[in-house]
Amino acid sequence: MQYLFVISGVFSALFSLLLISKKKKGIQHWFLGIMFLLITVNCFYVFNLYSQEQFYYVAFFSELNYAIPLLYGTLLWFYSKAVTLEDFRFSKKDYLHFIPFVIFFLILISPLITNINLIKSDHIGFPLIKLVITPCYLFAVLVLLSKYRMRLKDKFSFDHKIKLLWLNWITVGAVVLWLLATVGYLYNHFNINHKTLLSDYYVLSFLALYLFILAFVAFKYTDIFHKKREEETPTKFPDKDEEIELENKTIFKNEDLDNLLDVMNSKKPYLDPLLSINKLSEATHLPQYKISKILNTSLNQNFYDFINTYRVNEVKKRLEEGEADNYSILGIASDCGFNSKASFNRVFKKITGITPTEYLKSLSN
Repeated sequence: MQYLFVISGVFSALFSLLLISKKKKGIQHWFLGIMFLLITVNCFYVFNLYSQEQFYYVAFFSELNYAIPLLYGTLLWFYSKAVTLEDFRFSKKDYLHFIPFVIFFLILISPLITNINLIKSDHIGFPLIKLVITPCYLFAVLVLLSKYRMRLKDKFSFDHKIKLLWLNWITVGAVVLWLLATVGYLYNHFNINHKTLLSDYYVLSFLALYLFILAFVAFKYTDIFHKKREEETPTKFPDKDEEIELENKTIFKNEDLDNLLDVMNSKKPYLDPLLSINKLSEATHLPQYKISKILNTSLNQNFYDFINTYRVNEVKKRLEEGEADNYSILGIASDCGFNSKASFNRVFKKITGITPTEYLKSLSN
Protein backbone atom coordinates (compact mmCIF):
# COMPACT_ATOMS: atom_id res chain seq x y z
CA MET A 1 0.00 0.00 0.00
CA GLN A 2 2.98 2.30 0.54
CA TYR A 3 3.40 2.72 -3.22
CA LEU A 4 -0.03 4.34 -3.44
CA PHE A 5 1.12 7.09 -1.09
CA VAL A 6 4.23 7.66 -3.20
CA ILE A 7 2.29 7.72 -6.49
CA SER A 8 -0.28 10.15 -5.11
CA GLY A 9 2.44 12.29 -3.56
CA VAL A 10 4.46 12.48 -6.78
CA PHE A 11 1.41 13.35 -8.89
CA SER A 12 0.28 16.10 -6.52
CA ALA A 13 3.85 17.43 -6.24
CA LEU A 14 4.11 17.72 -10.03
CA PHE A 15 0.74 19.47 -10.15
CA SER A 16 1.83 21.93 -7.50
CA LEU A 17 5.18 22.60 -9.19
CA LEU A 18 3.58 23.24 -12.59
CA LEU A 19 0.97 25.58 -11.13
CA ILE A 20 3.27 27.60 -8.87
CA SER A 21 6.04 27.87 -11.50
CA LYS A 22 3.59 29.00 -14.21
CA LYS A 23 4.83 32.33 -15.61
CA LYS A 24 1.51 34.10 -16.01
CA LYS A 25 -0.54 32.79 -13.14
CA GLY A 26 -3.56 34.20 -11.42
CA ILE A 27 -4.65 33.87 -7.82
CA GLN A 28 -6.60 30.73 -8.79
CA HIS A 29 -3.31 28.99 -9.67
CA TRP A 30 -1.97 29.80 -6.20
CA PHE A 31 -5.01 28.34 -4.48
CA LEU A 32 -4.85 25.12 -6.49
CA GLY A 33 -1.06 24.90 -6.28
CA ILE A 34 -1.08 25.24 -2.49
CA MET A 35 -3.85 22.65 -2.22
CA PHE A 36 -1.83 20.09 -4.19
CA LEU A 37 1.28 20.98 -2.19
CA LEU A 38 -0.58 20.19 1.04
CA ILE A 39 -1.78 16.90 -0.47
CA THR A 40 1.87 16.07 -1.21
CA VAL A 41 2.88 16.77 2.37
CA ASN A 42 0.02 14.61 3.66
CA CYS A 43 0.86 11.71 1.35
CA PHE A 44 4.53 11.51 2.27
CA TYR A 45 3.77 11.96 5.95
CA VAL A 46 1.38 8.99 5.91
CA PHE A 47 3.92 7.05 3.81
CA ASN A 48 6.41 7.56 6.63
CA LEU A 49 3.75 6.34 9.07
CA TYR A 50 3.16 3.09 7.17
CA SER A 51 6.67 2.30 5.94
CA GLN A 52 8.41 2.13 9.32
CA GLU A 53 7.94 -0.35 12.12
CA GLN A 54 8.25 2.44 14.66
CA PHE A 55 6.78 5.79 13.71
CA TYR A 56 9.20 8.71 13.97
CA TYR A 57 7.33 11.58 15.62
CA VAL A 58 8.23 15.15 14.61
CA ALA A 59 6.87 17.82 16.94
CA PHE A 60 4.59 20.41 15.30
CA PHE A 61 4.95 18.74 11.88
CA SER A 62 2.83 15.76 12.90
CA GLU A 63 0.16 18.06 14.33
CA LEU A 64 0.26 20.19 11.18
CA ASN A 65 -0.40 17.13 9.01
CA TYR A 66 -3.38 16.19 11.12
CA ALA A 67 -4.85 19.68 10.71
CA ILE A 68 -4.11 20.14 6.99
CA PRO A 69 -7.31 18.41 5.71
CA LEU A 70 -9.28 21.32 7.20
CA LEU A 71 -7.80 23.52 4.46
CA TYR A 72 -8.84 21.45 1.45
CA GLY A 73 -12.47 22.57 1.38
CA THR A 74 -11.51 26.19 2.02
CA LEU A 75 -8.91 26.28 -0.77
CA LEU A 76 -11.28 24.57 -3.22
CA TRP A 77 -13.94 27.17 -2.38
CA PHE A 78 -11.57 30.08 -3.05
CA TYR A 79 -10.25 28.41 -6.21
CA SER A 80 -13.79 28.02 -7.59
CA LYS A 81 -14.60 31.66 -6.81
CA ALA A 82 -11.39 32.86 -8.45
CA VAL A 83 -12.14 30.84 -11.60
CA THR A 84 -15.78 31.90 -12.00
CA LEU A 85 -15.89 35.49 -10.70
CA GLU A 86 -14.20 38.20 -12.73
CA ASP A 87 -13.92 40.71 -9.89
CA PHE A 88 -12.75 38.25 -7.22
CA ARG A 89 -10.10 39.68 -4.91
CA PHE A 90 -8.75 38.01 -1.80
CA SER A 91 -9.59 40.47 0.98
CA LYS A 92 -8.77 40.67 4.68
CA LYS A 93 -12.16 39.26 5.67
CA ASP A 94 -11.40 36.13 3.65
CA TYR A 95 -8.78 35.20 6.23
CA LEU A 96 -11.68 34.43 8.57
CA HIS A 97 -12.22 31.20 6.64
CA PHE A 98 -8.89 29.94 7.96
CA ILE A 99 -9.80 30.47 11.63
CA PRO A 100 -11.06 26.87 12.14
CA PHE A 101 -7.71 25.55 10.90
CA VAL A 102 -5.73 27.91 13.15
CA ILE A 103 -7.82 27.09 16.25
CA PHE A 104 -7.65 23.37 15.53
CA PHE A 105 -3.88 23.50 15.04
CA LEU A 106 -3.39 25.53 18.24
CA ILE A 107 -5.42 22.95 20.20
CA LEU A 108 -3.23 20.19 18.78
CA ILE A 109 0.05 21.88 19.69
CA SER A 110 -1.11 23.25 23.07
CA PRO A 111 0.51 20.33 24.98
CA LEU A 112 3.83 21.10 23.27
CA ILE A 113 3.73 24.77 24.28
CA THR A 114 1.98 24.85 27.66
CA ASN A 115 2.04 21.21 28.83
CA ILE A 116 -1.74 21.52 29.09
CA ASN A 117 -3.95 19.09 27.20
CA LEU A 118 -7.05 21.07 26.19
CA ILE A 119 -8.59 18.00 24.55
CA LYS A 120 -7.42 14.41 24.71
CA SER A 121 -5.85 13.13 21.51
CA ASP A 122 -8.43 10.35 21.16
CA HIS A 123 -11.39 12.75 21.56
CA ILE A 124 -14.05 12.17 18.90
CA GLY A 125 -14.14 15.91 18.16
CA PHE A 126 -10.76 15.78 16.40
CA PRO A 127 -11.85 13.75 13.35
CA LEU A 128 -15.43 15.02 13.44
CA ILE A 129 -14.47 18.66 12.98
CA LYS A 130 -12.72 17.73 9.73
CA LEU A 131 -15.63 15.61 8.58
CA VAL A 132 -18.15 18.40 9.30
CA ILE A 133 -16.40 21.56 8.07
CA THR A 134 -15.20 20.12 4.75
CA PRO A 135 -18.67 19.18 3.42
CA CYS A 136 -19.91 22.69 4.24
CA TYR A 137 -17.37 24.08 1.78
CA LEU A 138 -18.02 21.32 -0.74
CA PHE A 139 -21.73 22.15 -0.65
CA ALA A 140 -20.90 25.84 -1.13
CA VAL A 141 -18.77 24.95 -4.16
CA LEU A 142 -21.59 22.87 -5.67
CA VAL A 143 -24.00 25.81 -5.21
CA LEU A 144 -21.45 28.14 -6.81
CA LEU A 145 -21.05 25.83 -9.82
CA SER A 146 -24.83 25.54 -10.18
CA LYS A 147 -25.15 29.33 -10.30
CA TYR A 148 -22.21 29.48 -12.70
CA ARG A 149 -23.97 27.12 -15.13
CA MET A 150 -27.07 29.30 -15.02
CA ARG A 151 -25.06 32.44 -15.67
CA LEU A 152 -23.36 30.82 -18.65
CA LYS A 153 -26.81 30.46 -20.19
CA ASP A 154 -27.38 34.18 -19.67
CA LYS A 155 -24.24 35.02 -21.65
CA PHE A 156 -23.62 32.29 -24.22
CA SER A 157 -25.59 30.32 -26.79
CA PHE A 158 -23.36 27.25 -26.59
CA ASP A 159 -22.19 24.85 -23.90
CA HIS A 160 -18.97 25.75 -22.09
CA LYS A 161 -17.96 22.17 -21.38
CA ILE A 162 -14.22 22.63 -20.91
CA LYS A 163 -14.13 24.83 -17.82
CA LEU A 164 -17.14 23.04 -16.36
CA LEU A 165 -15.46 19.68 -17.03
CA TRP A 166 -12.39 20.77 -15.08
CA LEU A 167 -14.33 22.27 -12.17
CA ASN A 168 -16.59 19.22 -12.05
CA TRP A 169 -13.61 16.85 -11.88
CA ILE A 170 -12.05 18.86 -9.06
CA THR A 171 -15.29 19.05 -7.06
CA VAL A 172 -16.57 15.51 -7.63
CA GLY A 173 -13.15 14.12 -6.74
CA ALA A 174 -13.14 16.11 -3.51
CA VAL A 175 -16.64 14.88 -2.62
CA VAL A 176 -15.70 11.23 -3.26
CA LEU A 177 -12.52 11.57 -1.19
CA TRP A 178 -14.52 13.04 1.68
CA LEU A 179 -17.09 10.23 1.47
CA LEU A 180 -14.35 7.58 1.49
CA ALA A 181 -12.65 9.23 4.46
CA THR A 182 -15.96 9.51 6.34
CA VAL A 183 -17.01 5.90 5.72
CA GLY A 184 -13.51 4.72 6.60
CA TYR A 185 -13.49 6.67 9.85
CA LEU A 186 -16.92 5.36 10.88
CA TYR A 187 -15.89 1.79 10.01
CA ASN A 188 -12.73 1.99 12.09
CA HIS A 189 -14.50 3.78 14.93
CA PHE A 190 -17.21 1.15 15.35
CA ASN A 191 -14.92 -1.83 14.74
CA ILE A 192 -12.69 -1.74 17.78
CA ASN A 193 -10.69 -4.81 16.74
CA HIS A 194 -9.95 -3.37 13.30
CA LYS A 195 -6.97 -1.03 13.58
CA THR A 196 -5.34 -1.27 10.15
CA LEU A 197 -6.96 1.96 8.93
CA LEU A 198 -8.26 0.29 5.77
CA SER A 199 -9.85 3.61 4.83
CA ASP A 200 -6.41 5.00 4.04
CA TYR A 201 -5.97 2.29 1.43
CA TYR A 202 -9.21 3.16 -0.37
CA VAL A 203 -8.68 6.91 -0.07
CA LEU A 204 -5.16 6.70 -1.47
CA SER A 205 -6.17 4.22 -4.17
CA PHE A 206 -8.83 6.61 -5.40
CA LEU A 207 -6.51 9.62 -5.00
CA ALA A 208 -3.82 8.03 -7.19
CA LEU A 209 -6.33 7.20 -9.95
CA TYR A 210 -8.08 10.55 -9.55
CA LEU A 211 -4.88 12.58 -9.88
CA PHE A 212 -3.86 10.59 -12.97
CA ILE A 213 -7.20 11.31 -14.69
CA LEU A 214 -7.06 14.92 -13.49
CA ALA A 215 -3.66 15.32 -15.13
CA PHE A 216 -5.05 13.95 -18.40
CA VAL A 217 -8.04 16.30 -18.29
CA ALA A 218 -5.86 19.29 -17.37
CA PHE A 219 -3.35 18.84 -20.18
CA LYS A 220 -5.78 17.74 -22.91
CA TYR A 221 -8.85 19.88 -22.31
CA THR A 222 -7.88 22.97 -20.31
CA ASP A 223 -5.49 25.88 -20.43
CA ILE A 224 -4.57 25.63 -16.76
CA PHE A 225 -0.91 24.81 -17.46
CA HIS A 226 -0.40 26.81 -20.64
CA LYS A 227 -1.16 30.23 -22.07
CA LYS A 228 -4.78 30.96 -22.78
CA ARG A 229 -5.61 31.41 -26.45
CA GLU A 230 -6.66 34.96 -27.23
CA GLU A 231 -9.67 33.89 -29.29
CA GLU A 232 -11.23 31.97 -26.43
CA THR A 233 -14.37 33.50 -25.00
CA PRO A 234 -13.94 34.65 -21.39
CA THR A 235 -16.16 32.83 -18.92
CA LYS A 236 -15.68 34.88 -15.77
CA PHE A 237 -18.50 37.12 -14.69
CA PRO A 238 -18.86 40.22 -12.51
CA ASP A 239 -20.81 40.02 -9.29
CA LYS A 240 -24.37 38.79 -9.94
CA ASP A 241 -25.94 41.23 -7.46
CA GLU A 242 -24.50 44.18 -9.36
CA GLU A 243 -25.91 42.85 -12.63
CA ILE A 244 -29.37 42.35 -11.11
CA GLU A 245 -29.33 45.87 -9.66
CA LEU A 246 -28.36 47.30 -13.05
CA GLU A 247 -31.09 45.31 -14.83
CA ASN A 248 -33.70 46.44 -12.31
CA LYS A 249 -32.84 50.07 -12.96
CA THR A 250 -32.98 49.54 -16.73
CA ILE A 251 -36.02 50.74 -18.63
CA PHE A 252 -36.28 49.65 -22.26
CA LYS A 253 -38.60 50.82 -24.98
CA ASN A 254 -40.65 48.70 -27.34
CA GLU A 255 -38.30 49.90 -30.07
CA ASP A 256 -35.46 48.06 -28.33
CA LEU A 257 -37.39 44.79 -28.47
CA ASP A 258 -38.31 45.42 -32.11
CA ASN A 259 -34.67 46.19 -32.90
CA LEU A 260 -33.51 42.96 -31.25
CA LEU A 261 -36.06 40.80 -33.07
CA ASP A 262 -35.39 42.56 -36.38
CA VAL A 263 -31.65 41.82 -36.14
CA MET A 264 -32.37 38.20 -35.26
CA ASN A 265 -34.61 37.77 -38.31
CA SER A 266 -32.62 39.79 -40.84
CA LYS A 267 -28.96 39.21 -39.92
CA LYS A 268 -29.47 35.77 -38.35
CA PRO A 269 -26.60 36.08 -35.82
CA TYR A 270 -27.72 32.78 -34.28
CA LEU A 271 -26.01 30.96 -37.17
CA ASP A 272 -22.71 31.76 -35.43
CA PRO A 273 -22.00 28.70 -33.23
CA LEU A 274 -19.97 30.87 -30.82
CA LEU A 275 -22.52 33.65 -30.48
CA SER A 276 -22.38 35.41 -27.11
CA ILE A 277 -24.43 38.20 -25.63
CA ASN A 278 -21.44 40.48 -26.20
CA LYS A 279 -21.51 39.78 -29.95
CA LEU A 280 -25.27 40.28 -30.09
CA SER A 281 -24.84 43.55 -28.21
CA GLU A 282 -22.48 44.77 -30.92
CA ALA A 283 -24.88 43.67 -33.68
CA THR A 284 -27.93 45.36 -32.12
CA HIS A 285 -26.13 48.34 -30.54
CA LEU A 286 -27.92 47.50 -27.30
CA PRO A 287 -26.05 47.18 -23.97
CA GLN A 288 -25.76 43.64 -22.65
CA TYR A 289 -27.77 44.41 -19.51
CA LYS A 290 -30.59 45.82 -21.66
CA ILE A 291 -30.70 42.65 -23.77
CA SER A 292 -30.87 40.58 -20.58
CA LYS A 293 -33.69 42.78 -19.31
CA ILE A 294 -35.66 42.34 -22.55
CA LEU A 295 -35.20 38.57 -22.55
CA ASN A 296 -36.10 38.14 -18.89
CA THR A 297 -39.14 40.42 -18.78
CA SER A 298 -40.66 40.43 -22.27
CA LEU A 299 -39.72 36.97 -23.55
CA ASN A 300 -39.22 35.11 -20.25
CA GLN A 301 -36.09 33.39 -21.58
CA ASN A 302 -32.39 33.34 -20.85
CA PHE A 303 -29.92 34.06 -23.64
CA TYR A 304 -29.11 30.38 -24.24
CA ASP A 305 -32.75 29.38 -24.77
CA PHE A 306 -33.52 32.50 -26.80
CA ILE A 307 -30.79 31.86 -29.37
CA ASN A 308 -31.29 28.12 -29.55
CA THR A 309 -35.02 28.57 -30.17
CA TYR A 310 -34.11 30.45 -33.33
CA ARG A 311 -31.66 27.71 -34.27
CA VAL A 312 -34.26 24.98 -33.79
CA ASN A 313 -36.79 26.92 -35.87
CA GLU A 314 -34.17 27.31 -38.59
CA VAL A 315 -33.52 23.56 -38.56
CA LYS A 316 -37.26 22.85 -38.76
CA LYS A 317 -37.61 25.26 -41.68
CA ARG A 318 -34.79 23.61 -43.62
CA LEU A 319 -36.13 20.15 -42.93
CA GLU A 320 -39.53 21.27 -44.22
CA GLU A 321 -37.84 22.57 -47.36
CA GLY A 322 -36.39 19.12 -48.01
CA GLU A 323 -32.71 19.77 -47.27
CA ALA A 324 -32.58 16.39 -45.52
CA ASP A 325 -32.62 14.81 -48.99
CA ASN A 326 -29.11 16.13 -49.62
CA TYR A 327 -27.67 16.68 -46.14
CA SER A 328 -27.70 14.85 -42.83
CA ILE A 329 -29.74 16.25 -39.97
CA LEU A 330 -26.53 16.88 -38.04
CA GLY A 331 -25.05 18.75 -41.01
CA ILE A 332 -28.13 20.97 -41.18
CA ALA A 333 -27.94 21.56 -37.42
CA SER A 334 -24.29 22.55 -37.74
CA ASP A 335 -25.16 25.10 -40.43
CA CYS A 336 -27.84 26.49 -38.12
CA GLY A 337 -25.38 27.22 -35.29
CA PHE A 338 -25.25 24.05 -33.20
CA ASN A 339 -21.71 22.92 -32.43
CA SER A 340 -22.38 19.46 -31.00
CA LYS A 341 -24.74 16.57 -31.66
CA ALA A 342 -25.57 16.13 -27.98
CA SER A 343 -26.56 19.75 -27.38
CA PHE A 344 -28.58 19.83 -30.63
CA ASN A 345 -30.60 16.71 -29.77
CA ARG A 346 -31.17 17.90 -26.20
CA VAL A 347 -32.27 21.42 -27.17
CA PHE A 348 -34.42 20.25 -30.08
CA LYS A 349 -36.36 17.79 -27.92
CA LYS A 350 -36.70 20.36 -25.13
CA ILE A 351 -38.29 22.89 -27.48
CA THR A 352 -40.35 20.62 -29.75
CA GLY A 353 -41.03 17.67 -27.46
CA ILE A 354 -39.72 15.17 -30.02
CA THR A 355 -36.32 14.19 -31.45
CA PRO A 356 -35.06 15.58 -34.79
CA THR A 357 -35.50 12.16 -36.41
CA GLU A 358 -39.08 11.91 -35.17
CA TYR A 359 -39.79 15.40 -36.49
CA LEU A 360 -38.41 14.46 -39.92
CA LYS A 361 -40.59 11.34 -39.98
CA SER A 362 -43.64 13.43 -39.08
CA LEU A 363 -43.01 15.57 -42.16
CA SER A 364 -42.99 12.48 -44.36
CA ASN A 365 -46.29 11.32 -42.90
